[in-house]
Amino acid sequence: MKIESIDLLGIETLTVTGNASDVGIIMLHGYGANMQDLFPLWELWHAEKFNWYFPNGVLPLNMGYYEGRSWFSIDVQELERAMREGRPRNMRGTLPLEFDSTLARLTPYIAEISKKHKTIIVGGFSQGAMCASHLAMNSTLNIDGLILLSGALIAETRCPAQVKGIPFYQSHGVKDPVLDFQAGKELEEKLLSLNFSGKLHPFQGGHEIPTGVIHEVREFLGQFA
Repeated sequence: MKIESIDLLGIETLTVTGNASDVGIIMLHGYGANMQDLFPLWELWHAEKFNWYFPNGVLPLNMGYYEGRSWFSIDVQELERAMREGRPRNMRGTLPLEFDSTLARLTPYIAEISKKHKTIIVGGFSQGAMCASHLAMNSTLNIDGLILLSGALIAETRCPAQVKGIPFYQSHGVKDPVLDFQAGKELEEKLLSLNFSGKLHPFQGGHEIPTGVIHEVREFLGQFA
């Protein structure tokens, strides 16, 4: 396997490539992380069977001791207030300022990767999962599978009326203080209404990727190996 950092249509990306070229998996990190965050997971998920792409978020964030990235801005004060008060945020009615422009950058990015692989799987954690879900609804992209880790239904006005349904895996912590469990349920309901096939896998935990979820994603990816 070959590991390298590349510039792909202006997006810095950590890649892992091998001899098998049929399947490409693109994983989008969460807010404040970067392309290194989800990178270790490739070795746990049928490593030798797939080619991997871990892009950096398009917006830089000063996290103090390291440079974080994001896919779109969030109201940090509102998030902290909602967490203190223990109330959910209305994510489905939210349309972040940079959301459309980020999807506009990721659409040709995925299309470019699609030229190299017959099968494309897109996934992400938290904010990355929100972007991934909308990308999977884009009929111009040939996406064959979807991995959603602790995501939420966002920008519902941007969801199409109908799409080509694909298999998805979704997980969410029932005690998630950042994106409440109901937001995950709303995303599941939206996907099922659009003929996606899959279900939400709840776990006893917060905003995280526990060991059990790692095993379940490996099982989900087995159908593409």
